[in-house]
Amino acid sequence: MKKKLIINCATCDARNMQEEHYAHYESITINSATLITTPEGKAVMSRLPLTLNCANVVETPKDTALRTVNGSLDIRSQDAISPTKFYLMVNGSLTIHPGAEKQMEPCVGMTVNGSLTCPESIYATLHDVSVNGSTTCYPDGAIVLKRNAVLDALFALRAKHSLYWSAKRMIMVDPQLDAAALRRKGASFQTKEVIVAQSKAEELVDLIDEQAQIILVPDHTAVVLDDLTLDDSALQRYGSNLYVIGDVTIPPQGASLERLEYLNVRGNIQVPQELRDALLSVQMELSGEIRIIRPESTAFTDKPYLKITKWLLEQQPAGVLVRDCVIVKIAEDVPKEWIAERLHIEDCVMVRCSEEQEDAVALVSKDVAQIGQSDDDGHPIGDTIPGIKQPADTKVMQAAQYVL
Repeated sequence: MKKKLIINCATCDARNMQEEHYAHYESITINSATLITTPEGKAVMSRLPLTLNCANVVETPKDTALRTVNGSLDIRSQDAISPTKFYLMVNGSLTIHPGAEKQMEPCVGMTVNGSLTCPESIYATLHDVSVNGSTTCYPDGAIVLKRNAVLDALFALRAKHSLYWSAKRMIMVDPQLDAAALRRKGASFQTKEVIVAQSKAEELVDLIDEQAQIILVPDHTAVVLDDLTLDDSALQRYGSNLYVIGDVTIPPQGASLERLEYLNVRGNIQVPQELRDALLSVQMELSGEIRIIRPESTAFTDKPYLKITKWLLEQQPAGVLVRDCVIVKIAEDVPKEWIAERLHIEDCVMVRCSEEQEDAVALVSKDVAQIGQSDDDGHPIGDTIPGIKQPADTKVMQAAQYVL
């Protein structure tokens, strides 16, 4: 009996594929984001019963090495130069620094599943570039700062007569930042977004690239580059003026909101129902929405099978959270109103319920693959735990990178 071969992978290396190793398969299916091959490997594949489902097919010379990096990669002028040609695969971020032209000469092509950052002059010399994400080129000669660059008093002391560049934003809110010194030294700035204290704006604005978005905030505003729980300790640490690039959570026993003078949130605010009116009285700007925190619920996670009964929901008036389960079965006598009020389902494979309950279940479900009465084969609920079925005549390979 001939077998079938199914390969599921992120990267499939078919450069050295040998026909005699795969000729005995009735069919071969490759599901891959990227397939790398050579003219010789391509000829072998054409003689096999092969079905290819790929987003990107790369053909390289036979003597080309494959370099794969999962994470971030920085290529600098002091790095060793490869003696052989290579194709570069980066699943993450790739940063090519100034002066790295010789390090990139042996690179015949690259696929970046993430972000690519490099000087404009180097980008023009790259071969066969495929980026599934963002590509950012910065001006030659610019000094590269962090993606979220904080310009403080120490920065002004060290500043040079140069263009400073950041891929995302610069933050200029430090009360001790000497804007006049930056001007005297001839510093200039280019980025997408600049957050500036109001008292510094007049001296700094013409040093900033005209295409940058400038955001003015009150003096003594603290910029928080993360989610924030707004309790008394946060106010003690950051002060009463806050610009938060993230989500804000206000705990039930949280900060005294009347102490806040300015609050700008680039995300959502989660607040208990009893503190909502106090929050609305604060001088506030919000890019997201205000979400009411539900009382803490009972959670069921990582279970192959879970049955939700009327008695269970009756015992949990604060609600039940179901997450990362395979099968969730809801008893037929559970009222739709209780499902809507007391049940929340996330990241589950399938939820089984009566036809009358389906709309209520859909209302409280997030990232659920299937909602209905029975599985596709008509099996009663609880008989089996469905999963990936692998017939006896099929060989399935699962890998991040697979070499044929």
